[in-house]
Amino acid sequence: MTEQLHLGLHPVRSERAQDFERFLADVVVPAVRAQRPDLDGRWRMMRSSEPSDDVVTYVFMLEGGSLADDWELGVLLPAHYGEEEAGRLFQAWAETFAPLDAWAEAAVSAGREDNQLVWTMEPVALD
Repeated sequence: MTEQLHLGLHPVRSERAQDFERFLADVVVPAVRAQRPDLDGRWRMMRSSEPSDDVVTYVFMLEGGSLADDWELGVLLPAHYGEEEAGRLFQAWAETFAPLDAWAEAAVSAGREDNQLVWTMEPVALD
């Protein structure tokens, strides 16, 4: 049996997309490499080629492991940066997200006629 692939979809306000990616490159990548080197290279990220309603959709592909035990940033970041700094970093990152309900409704509405959701994605390089 092959390992599971976890997919995470994140709607990000298009004007904050660079901040979203900077958080991942400057905060998450170093923490993963230091705290969980076994996860390094087991995740990829892609983003929608074009914003839709001023939202860029990001897709995370996490290979194997458990979402709660292995991929939980709420455990990984405090271990690396300390509770207070991790909280500050998370707060700044959370401000990049677009409202989930409006994004989900727009995505469902766009795909309703064909009974599917489709995005054209491009890879994101964080290194």
